[in-house]
Amino acid sequence: MIVNTMERGRIRSQANKHLVYVEYLEAAPWNRGSNPTYKGIGTVLIAAAIQLSIEEGNRGRIGLHSLPQADSFYRDRCGMTDLGPDASYDPKVPLRYFEMTEAQAMSYLKGRS
Repeated sequence: MIVNTMERGRIRSQANKHLVYVEYLEAAPWNRGSNPTYKGIGTVLIAAAIQLSIEEGNRGRIGLHSLPQADSFYRDRCGMTDLGPDASYDPKVPLRYFEMTEAQAMSYLKGRS
């Protein structure tokens, strides 16, 4: 996972507030499928991004652009807000932008304990 701590939120309730932007997140390709060696690594990495956001004083706020095959993971499993395709990220391939509020982050962490 690669993160950027200088980005700002887009959701109205956190617009222009700093968040941790996840530039890149990937589980090892051999760890996917029906019998992964390390189950749940994606959720662990999201929790780590939230924890970093808390440590940075951003209260758990995170944001990221998602590859199409991961959209449902961020929306349904992580509970992030889907702000739709973002043509400003890459006009040729407008990836969906997801953001997590402080409340969503606390709910996510609570659900993991």
